[in-house]
Amino acid sequence: MKKAPIIVSACLLGKRCRYNGEDRAHAGVIRFLRRKKYLAVCPEKLAGWGVPRPPVEFHGGGAREVASGGATIKDSRGRNRTAGLMKGVARALRRALKLDPSEAILKEKSPSCGVKRVYRDGKLKRGQGLFAYSLRRNGVKVRSEESFAGRSGKP
Repeated sequence: MKKAPIIVSACLLGKRCRYNGEDRAHAGVIRFLRRKKYLAVCPEKLAGWGVPRPPVEFHGGGAREVASGGATIKDSRGRNRTAGLMKGVARALRRALKLDPSEAILKEKSPSCGVKRVYRDGKLKRGQGLFAYSLRRNGVKVRSEESFAGRSGKP
């Protein structure tokens, strides 16, 4: 029986794709994936956004509201970046679902990948990122790097 791959936020594997040009390599996640099939993705890079870039967050609601058109994603300069992130999430979702993944391991607090907490209206609040929301709506189990032993840093 062929094992289904795991979707993982690229920054957790040491890819420098975060808004500030840094990574968030996580030793526990990297160890867990050593002998497994996985697909590393960054919806923000798939949106065509460069590195570095201004950070973005939710305004007026969370992922569900953004997906239904009732809220927005804005960058720190006040520019509406909703359409771009929706495009990047759609691309990441298509790539992920083609593989029929077993689960996803995503970066907490990210507007794309947050599993339980995201920044909204200037504060860290309960909620999920657009990619996490989209994966869950398609039946994929989602968890964050915080569910793994170890801490940030390469093994």
